[in-house]
Amino acid sequence: MKKKRIAVLGLGQFGSALARELALLGCEVLAVDSDPSCVQEVRDSVSHAAIADVRQRESLSELINEPFDIGIVSTGGALEAAILATLHLKELGVTQVWAEAPNDDGAEVLRRVGADQIFSPERDAGRRMAQRLANPNMIEFLPVMKGYGICEIDAPTFTHGKTLSELNLRNSRGLAVIAVRGQSSATMVPTAATTIVAGDAIIVVGKDADIAKFREDD
Repeated sequence: MKKKRIAVLGLGQFGSALARELALLGCEVLAVDSDPSCVQEVRDSVSHAAIADVRQRESLSELINEPFDIGIVSTGGALEAAILATLHLKELGVTQVWAEAPNDDGAEVLRRVGADQIFSPERDAGRRMAQRLANPNMIEFLPVMKGYGICEIDAPTFTHGKTLSELNLRNSRGLAVIAVRGQSSATMVPTAATTIVAGDAIIVVGKDADIAKFREDD
């Protein structure tokens, strides 16, 4: 299988951690920052690390001279740098560009200049922590888009001993079950015959409100 080629522009705490993790997952990673010390820290962990100003198209064109699947713009609160880097990546033919936005206005600007996905590490992390603090039986929560998320939650008592067909969560709760994790194994893309047992965790995707209601109906 061909390795996914990903460029990470901006090697702050989030960008450097992301670059390392993507490399561990088998991706071919190009890591770029204007700070030599940041580049040095990830140099041995990624396929290629370079010192460059992501605001300069000429600098990026020398590095992105082959097709890249994804470009991730992680410039913290530097909106001007994010805008310019997003524009350059799109012009250089990067298939998908993910850009970090400091606020909602910044997110709208980045969408208008071509960003395919918008993210905010601090806001997303805060949302996940709030969900876990408010919901003790929630294992993990990942926002997908406004009002929707993917949630891993301890299987509520009423689901124990029932198949997914019997539960019919898509119609009764508005949720799609994408995986079931047991104590010793996991079932990805479970079938209608998959039976939930005590101790399982269910990974569902749907509206935040529907997820919350499902958790409460224990």
